[in-house]
Amino acid sequence: MNIEYSPRYLFARKKFVKNNSMLMEKVIKTIRKFKKNPSHPSLNLEKLGASKVWTLRIDRSNRIFFMWGNKLTAIFIDIGPHDKYRKY
Repeated sequence: MNIEYSPRYLFARKKFVKNNSMLMEKVIKTIRKFKKNPSHPSLNLEKLGASKVWTLRIDRSNRIFFMWGNKLTAIFIDIGPHDKYRKY
């Protein structure tokens, strides 16, 4: 599994984990799990309605938003609270 990071994702991640090493560890753990097994049950992988955007669960209230580039490449586009899905 390959992952590409959009500039928006990188900016949002910097803001999201600012001064919170515990949250950064959760993000890293989620990404490692996704790379190893994209369909791991704890990731709660789900597609957002009719859009091309998918989400990964970091914890109960936070998500990574991404799109598939192809079958082996995910493009991370945003990160933040679950309610951010309304944007997509």
